[in-house]
Amino acid sequence: MKRLACLTVLAAACGGSGFQTAPAMVTGINPSVQSASATSFNAADGAGTMLMGWKISLWQQGDGADCMSNDTVRLAAVSIFTNQPVVAGKKASLDAGDIVIVAESPPTVTGTTAANMGAMGIGGIVGSVNITEFHLKPDQTADDIKGTISAGGNDMNSSPVTITGTFDAPVCE
Repeated sequence: MKRLACLTVLAAACGGSGFQTAPAMVTGINPSVQSASATSFNAADGAGTMLMGWKISLWQQGDGADCMSNDTVRLAAVSIFTNQPVVAGKKASLDAGDIVIVAESPPTVTGTTAANMGAMGIGGIVGSVNITEFHLKPDQTADDIKGTISAGGNDMNSSPVTITGTFDAPVCE
């Protein structure tokens, strides 16, 4: 047991949170998105209702980057709000399927989910995020979210930008 504690302390002292990103390929964002991760959140939606949700972070660094490092650069994020009220110790679950991305931040959940997206240098993003897999561990806690993004917005010159691609977002918390 002492050896395990020493190894844990040594690993933490050497750097790295132990949480890593996984591959993502999303076009339309510059610099290029190369990896993704997910974190749960509790926040008020546009109507002020406290709900549980997930944030998919899209990173400049490649697969295997430390998603908790201050050196890792987030290029974009999709915040998915569910209609699930906050319950202490619980995290939101997601069903496979399309979730509408709206420009409203935070979005108002009128059905089961709503999302918004922010990206460096791109405004007014609307479209959809499709959850293809919400993977649970045996203890029923989430450990990976996979999906696709199909959205569009405008760059700083008001020119249209198309954002499309895939992500594999392991839970980073």
